[in-house]
Amino acid sequence: MSVDRIGFVRLDGADEGETAWLPRLPATIGSDPDADIVVPDTAVRHAVVFEREGAVVLLDSGSPQGTYLAGQLVQEAILRPGDVVRLGAQGPRLRFERNESSLTPPHLAAIVPVPEEAPPPPPVSQTLILRAVAQSSRAFRRAVVGAGVVALLLLAWTWRENRRFKSELVGLRQAMGEVEAERRTFEQRVDAERRRGDSERLSLERRIEEYRSHEEELRARLAGAAVGEVQSLRGELDDTRQRIASLETEREAGEQIIRQYGGGVCLIQGAYAYYDSSDRPLRYKDGADDHAVADTPSVLTPEGDGPVHTIEYYGTGFLVQSGGLVLTNRHVAEPWWNDSTAAVLQGEGYEPRFLYLRAFFPHQREPFELKPARTSGKYDLALLRAMVKGRSIPVLPLDPSPQRTAAGQPVVVVGYPTGLEAILAKAESGVVRRILESHGTDSERVTLALSRQGLIRPSTTQGHIGDITHTDIVFDAPSAQGGSGGPVFNKFGQVIAVEYAVLQKFGGNSFGIPIAYARELLAESSRPPAD
Repeated sequence: MSVDRIGFVRLDGADEGETAWLPRLPATIGSDPDADIVVPDTAVRHAVVFEREGAVVLLDSGSPQGTYLAGQLVQEAILRPGDVVRLGAQGPRLRFERNESSLTPPHLAAIVPVPEEAPPPPPVSQTLILRAVAQSSRAFRRAVVGAGVVALLLLAWTWRENRRFKSELVGLRQAMGEVEAERRTFEQRVDAERRRGDSERLSLERRIEEYRSHEEELRARLAGAAVGEVQSLRGELDDTRQRIASLETEREAGEQIIRQYGGGVCLIQGAYAYYDSSDRPLRYKDGADDHAVADTPSVLTPEGDGPVHTIEYYGTGFLVQSGGLVLTNRHVAEPWWNDSTAAVLQGEGYEPRFLYLRAFFPHQREPFELKPARTSGKYDLALLRAMVKGRSIPVLPLDPSPQRTAAGQPVVVVGYPTGLEAILAKAESGVVRRILESHGTDSERVTLALSRQGLIRPSTTQGHIGDITHTDIVFDAPSAQGGSGGPVFNKFGQVIAVEYAVLQKFGGNSFGIPIAYARELLAESSRPPAD
């Protein structure tokens, strides 16, 4: 009797020419020491080889380098003898082999003599068999029957496990495809954020260069100008120089502020779920997508075993007292506040509860758990408390004279707009890729990994005050979701407002709550509770 021997010939490296025979199927290929075929410089679990309807199938395990067959990138392919597989575009190569061979191992074939073909034994009569069975004990017959039953059960179990494995393999292939698609989408968002940040920096540099070019042009014109044009050209030249000085001063102010106070601006990360009166979390109904856009009661239920309906979000806060008070928006400290979907769920008896709420400060490896301290009843402001005792975290200065704030003045906004994407966009591409490969797109794990590598750093955007009202300071510094709760600095390096909203329909203007109302909230938090 003969069986197929399946293996791969190494075409590169120190082991070039050696054949790695597979002991069984399915089998794994990768750099993991426990893989069936260990190939250095590949993903830990790069690919899987399995049998389907008599054919040997190669399946890429979602590796970042990809798997190539005959020079073509493949996700799944049927292998034929002689096919060359490359693990990565420039990675190591393997040639697939499938040979007929004797069941006797090759190393024993030379030393075990092959007996001459013996004549078949004479047939045993049925009478003799029946007599032997009749003379055997009842216990022996029971043992024989039991062994037969066990054999049948083992056969049935093997058949069922084979079907289950095939089903799980199909599910694994689908899950890996979804994870890979999600990771690539996330990387695209990070790249988009990186391009946006580069565009903003280049825009400021271009404006300065344009003004400098205009300055040179005016100086050349002034050198040959007529008497009647001199005064006008000098005025225009002075105005251009003032604009250049203003832009350079604003750029330097932003750099100075982030250098001096950036360490006191924290990334706030939270996640919460809803629970009924029996302490059961709301879950997605069977068949509902746990990323569904409409998180309404129609797709949610406390029954069953579906994924828990979890809401994750990011915001910004900053330290205002050395004792650990962090100032932010109320809608960051209580994300269900003024939320229409939350109001519907609460109206049906489901109460929100934090799964975690934590602050990541720059230069601090581990996050700080946040606890509610005080919320404003009138404004979108709140105070949270973090145990930062003994840590070197700067306290941000609050503007003591709000009346000197006026329209047209420059502002610097510090925070974490777009949350995780902006942080990843500032990191090196190789670091981002390694983190995503190790932790996937799990925001909780990715954020912690970034913090432990010292990559939590706020961004700055600059603009000018457009309007001031009793309740708002309106400014044009770019921002986005995730920047809520961030400090708005004036040119003196003092916080004049807390950002809380961006209205794209109004020219992309951002809104901040005057810091005077935050001072009132701080004063309330320092008073002893009433009896």
